[in-house]
Amino acid sequence: MTTTLPRIRRSRFGGTLAEGILAVFISTMFLSVLPGFYFTSVKIWQRECGELEAVRSADFALKRMDEDVRNARSVAISSDGTMLTLTLPRQGYDAALGRYVNILDSHGWLMDGDRIEYSIADHHTSDGSDPAMHRRVIRADGTAEAPRLVANHVHPQVNPLDPATGYTTPVFAYDSDHRTLTVTVTAAETKPSAGTFGSTQAVLKCSRDGGQLVRVATEEHPEGEIRCSICGTDVETTAQIVTYQTRFMLRNG
Repeated sequence: MTTTLPRIRRSRFGGTLAEGILAVFISTMFLSVLPGFYFTSVKIWQRECGELEAVRSADFALKRMDEDVRNARSVAISSDGTMLTLTLPRQGYDAALGRYVNILDSHGWLMDGDRIEYSIADHHTSDGSDPAMHRRVIRADGTAEAPRLVANHVHPQVNPLDPATGYTTPVFAYDSDHRTLTVTVTAAETKPSAGTFGSTQAVLKCSRDGGQLVRVATEEHPEGEIRCSICGTDVETTAQIVTYQTRFMLRNG
């Protein structure tokens, strides 16, 4: 007589102790690495967003000035290089041509018309001042329009240093011999705060003592490193800083 023993059926579910330990180990490793990737991505996002906005601010300011400068017949700059006054030729509407044309005097010379002012004005906040560039039109009859905003967060104090003089490059510099205007715009767009999507810090300052940031020349960086004006240490700014420089040539004499 043959005796048949019942077969032991193994469950399709569950796992061995070794498999459980391996699963816990993999999960722990994944959870420990994930925050690092997340915070790295946030920092890259903050940097790229700030730099993009700074580029836009500086580029827009220069593009807005392009036509004004090229059409100007004379240029005046303040002693600190932060205010530009352009005098345009006087114009009148020519019905035959269907457009505005320059008006000449009896000797065939251009006449002065509207004036356009570009200036850096401080916008005061609870943390200090946040400079911005404005444009104002003064008509030939003396009436002036209200200043209009051209670009926010324009900081002349962190313009690169001029290696020839050792001083900060002015925003506006005019070469009368070649009738060229050099414009140097440093825009600083704020990064999102530590809260990632929270409020932004609007003013360039040292996080240690609140000192304003300036350029200091070094052997490696003759154009100047950004440092605190009080403690003098090299600081990581709370904004992405971008400097644009371009030259315009006046067409009217």
